[in-house]
Amino acid sequence: MSVYTVDRTTINAKAGNLLQQLDATFLRVQQLKAFLDTIPDASLISAYGYVQGDIDILRSSLVDAEQLRTIYQGTANLSVAKDFRTFSKQVYAFGSI
Repeated sequence: MSVYTVDRTTINAKAGNLLQQLDATFLRVQQLKAFLDTIPDASLISAYGYVQGDIDILRSSLVDAEQLRTIYQGTANLSVAKDFRTFSKQVYAFGSI
């Protein structure tokens, strides 16, 4: 016996929610990158306790995510294959799955 019914409404809701989250995530990427671009590395180190290596990874991951956002929105092209997870998977706890 199935506990979960899948129908057109369920599929549409799941797809709509997922794609809405994707849009919202790209907006948050843009906002976070713009915010961090205003903070010098020295301030991240002294005020927030970062080390330079972590700052480099954080900034690189946001540059990649911002590039992916511009491709997603159609304002930029990517001419060669690129794994956008290279730096971002170093930012979150378990890396890329």
